[in-house]
Amino acid sequence: MSANLTPESRLPLPSSSAKIPVLGLGVCVSSRCEQSVLSALEKGYRSVDTAQIYYNERETGTAVNKFLHQNPSVKREDIFVCSKLWETDLSRDDMPTSFDELCNAGPWPLNSLEAGHTTYSKQAALDGINKSLKTSGLDYFDLYLLHNPRPGAEARHQAWLGLQEALKAGKAKAIGASNWSPAHIDALMAHSDVDTLPAVNQIEFHPWNQQRVILDYCREKSIVVTAYSPLTQGKRLNDPVIKRLAEKHGKTAAQIVLRWCLQMGISIIPKSDRDERISENADIFGWELDAGDMEEIEKLDEGQKGNIGEWDPFAYE
Repeated sequence: MSANLTPESRLPLPSSSAKIPVLGLGVCVSSRCEQSVLSALEKGYRSVDTAQIYYNERETGTAVNKFLHQNPSVKREDIFVCSKLWETDLSRDDMPTSFDELCNAGPWPLNSLEAGHTTYSKQAALDGINKSLKTSGLDYFDLYLLHNPRPGAEARHQAWLGLQEALKAGKAKAIGASNWSPAHIDALMAHSDVDTLPAVNQIEFHPWNQQRVILDYCREKSIVVTAYSPLTQGKRLNDPVIKRLAEKHGKTAAQIVLRWCLQMGISIIPKSDRDERISENADIFGWELDAGDMEEIEKLDEGQKGNIGEWDPFAYE
């Protein structure tokens, strides 16, 4: 499989006829989202990952629609767009109105357990995807996720029922989860009114947190794992093992890490706002790491201690 990977390679999704590209652009904390998405699409990317909490669904959708208008040979079904439902209603008056405001003012009631309300109910989840679609200007999402597990088991169950309705109505081609543990998925699937397995579990994944329990579980269930922060926001790319492998292959440290993710069967959504890095991150095809390289990187795993973000899927009931 790994030797045959190309920029057009896609992974099949369970409970869906959709397939997710192995490479996409992440736009969390993007300072120029519309321009970055356009740049990525022009460079051959065919997947973009946004979310309500990123406050750039509008810019993402605008870029996709602009690109399609400028390139009539590319169809909407050629571009895979993912977004995510946040656990609280970000349209309320007590919420930030932009990502800058989110980061530089507050504190904000973003945690549903503290805010006293949640979008994780059947109707609120349906309302949430409708808001995302309206904001983005898109007719449907290829994938729509519950962004985190924090609101609890019954709230996740109810929100999932809403996403199932959205799936049946064609508002999404596939539905999934982010930052969920195997126990969260097992609990969800135990309900008699749940008939759709999460197609994707999007988690922090990189050589220093290889999420082996989650990865083994998802492989067994044919759930696709998508890696966010695969490059650790640049924090671990000076690792001597990675630097040595980069020199061996004539590649950058980032390319070594991304190629390793691909050969692990993971779809990746590295974020960048720099055109040259967007190009660099896509230059991970037509060559491969050998078995020895893969084994060396496997030894870098630190488990959850290697996390660079806030989400530990095992920290929530």
